[in-house]
Amino acid sequence: MLNIFSKEHKARKKANQLLKQVKPVLEKNRSNISPDAVSILEQKIDNLERALQTGNYEEIVRATDDLDVASSDYLSKYTKSKLRQNIEALVFAVILALIIRTFIFQPFKIPSGSMIPNLLVGDHLLVNKFVYGTKIPFTDIEVFPLEKITRGDVIVFTYPNSERDPSKSGIYYIKRVIGLPGDSVEIAGRNLVINGETIPLEYIGTYTEERNGQKFDEYREDLFGEEHTVIYRQGKENTSKGNILPVSTVPDGTVFVMGDNRDNSQDSRFWGFVPIDNIAGKAFIIHWSWDFANPDILNKVRWDRILSGID
Repeated sequence: MLNIFSKEHKARKKANQLLKQVKPVLEKNRSNISPDAVSILEQKIDNLERALQTGNYEEIVRATDDLDVASSDYLSKYTKSKLRQNIEALVFAVILALIIRTFIFQPFKIPSGSMIPNLLVGDHLLVNKFVYGTKIPFTDIEVFPLEKITRGDVIVFTYPNSERDPSKSGIYYIKRVIGLPGDSVEIAGRNLVINGETIPLEYIGTYTEERNGQKFDEYREDLFGEEHTVIYRQGKENTSKGNILPVSTVPDGTVFVMGDNRDNSQDSRFWGFVPIDNIAGKAFIIHWSWDFANPDILNKVRWDRILSGID
């Protein structure tokens, strides 16, 4: 067995690749090539195939070079240049990347602490753009809806009130869905009240914010079967209702969202409902996490968070 790093293995690999390139081009364009050229090319192909059968290194190299020269002389106008191949590969890669970003997945970086303790500043996420369905460009046709938006989903969306604050137009936010169309939403102390039902909180303990050492009370919240953790400032028993709550009915075509860092989040309590059309997708995995504030360069990467799911 040949070592894959040996010169013999590399020579055989190069020879086989050349045969795979030349033979189809010759067959496809045989009628356009002079009989003499066809004869020369077929002879060079036969020589190379025999050299491969014998396994003689020098013969393989010589026959490969002969066929390479002959194909350049007689088939060059029927084959794509290396530059053209590279350009086509690059264009294809760019188009594929645009399709993936537009319709399938989109990267997103956590810029603030509004979703602590579940999402930290410096977390890099992937957002599933087709899970709720995506629209064909320039139409209202929706395709590929896999599931409906549910309470507890962590979503990425564009700022909903850009007409009031044009500086935030097109800026992406990430929050948790709390209320669906038709829901009533209220807060009693620290507890959410959805459709008149108080959402239970189970105390876990003290959460320490890694950036500044601030202490929070951490709870497990059960939002109709979807469990996640939330934090509240210690000593503050009533979280802010903003200027929106109480909400008697979440309007059709919108959702009510909040951050998990309940006393440090600008969300629907302050700037209103998020139109479903503004939603880019559902965050589903942390693919990278970088702790900017950590002075130790060796510990800036949060290895334990990489490829972890999002609750």
